[in-house]
Amino acid sequence: MSNYNGKLVELPKKGKAIVVTDIHGNFDDYDRYMDIWKEYPDENTYFIITGDFIHAMGKKDDKSIEILDNVKHCWENNENFYPLIGNHEWSTISNISVYKGGINQSLNFKELLREKFRGKWNKKLDEYQEFFKKLPIAIRTANKVFISHAGPPRNIKNLNEIINITDRGYLDNKNLYEILWNREEDYTENDLRYFLRAVNCNAMIVGHTPVDGVKLINDKQLIVSSSYSHGKKEYIELDLEEKIRDAKDILKMVKQLYWYS
Repeated sequence: MSNYNGKLVELPKKGKAIVVTDIHGNFDDYDRYMDIWKEYPDENTYFIITGDFIHAMGKKDDKSIEILDNVKHCWENNENFYPLIGNHEWSTISNISVYKGGINQSLNFKELLREKFRGKWNKKLDEYQEFFKKLPIAIRTANKVFISHAGPPRNIKNLNEIINITDRGYLDNKNLYEILWNREEDYTENDLRYFLRAVNCNAMIVGHTPVDGVKLINDKQLIVSSSYSHGKKEYIELDLEEKIRDAKDILKMVKQLYWYS
């Protein structure tokens, strides 16, 4: 696929990128974001979902399979559609359960597969695992914005270590684990600045941690909550042609999810 460099996607200095985080099985929100993307006529408008599009809090309203099938279809048929791996997709690859609010979401996902695919659920799980392994881990834009599910990892020395981040596999891989799991309390301001220098970027966009729409960290990182949130649901309309000196320059590109009757 164009723009792929190993596990890194590199976007040119042209057009816009719609950056959405952590849908967690909410098909209504996912569908609205897809509608927003379709409202952009420019062929240089990219759609980025930073992982964790599966696993709702409970099975009743969990549309993980519907979202996953749509994400897979879009990824296979549209070169401007970029889903990243989150820690919940990683859990499906690694067969390590993830919990939220005391709920085993990995177990719930397997139960959904059993209910929908019955005797063929194991084969379907294998298919989804292989799909997740094909996905990129991060995106770097020509105007120096780094986008991933979480992070930063603390021991990355250069961009090649991101490009080849899964060469050591998906288990016992500290850099991969940290780019999928690290929250604000897991790294320092110096860690963040060191990482951005290592990958030659000026700002970072992540999801993973629920916040009230967006949260600015040390002027260098924006944590974004697009669906699973502590308040507002917001996304980024990232102008790929504008100079980005730090994460504050991205704040004016934050948009709120609105519903229209």
